[in-house]
Amino acid sequence: EILNSERDRATHKLGNENKRLREALDKLKREKLTAEELAERVLKTGAVNVTVTGGEPLLQPGIGELLHVLAQAGLSVEVETNGSVLIEPFTGISDRIFFTMDYKLPGSGMEQDMRCENFSFLTEKDSVKFVIADEQDFRCALERTEEYLKESCCQVFLSPVFGKISPRELVELMKEERFVRGRLQLQLHKFIWEPDRRGV
Repeated sequence: EILNSERDRATHKLGNENKRLREALDKLKREKLTAEELAERVLKTGAVNVTVTGGEPLLQPGIGELLHVLAQAGLSVEVETNGSVLIEPFTGISDRIFFTMDYKLPGSGMEQDMRCENFSFLTEKDSVKFVIADEQDFRCALERTEEYLKESCCQVFLSPVFGKISPRELVELMKEERFVRGRLQLQLHKFIWEPDRRGV
């Protein structure tokens, strides 16, 4: 699942610019590889940064070993987690690993699944992404930032849910509250292609 998601994501990001990497990722989709084999394949593409995502990657069997092997291979490894799994067991694997925690707000209907203790394990190389559907979500993001990230140096991103709240509305809320801690993050593929288009 991780490989399928990464392949689709990488294909989306690369367009036609890196045929060799796309071909390698297509092969990964069809093969079952060990962590070492996967790291070797990634290195052959020339990539230096890897994002591990797809559902909740920290629930995947062997994920700790995979992260260790990728980092040992000299890769910079971003783990995109939804915050529902405790990240502490993975924070000491390597300094080359960093986390983006996608904290689910009330508008998602999933906030009750969030592990708020994860905030205490985030460092300056990590980030939190709040996906904002409406003003209530924005206010909740402010509260969580104040409550859990006051002493943290991690980055904070606010991303508007496409079709629910406009980037302009979110920026106006950020200005109104003088929320300089957060940065606006847009889902660029929604603006470049048709919003409902898949596989881009």
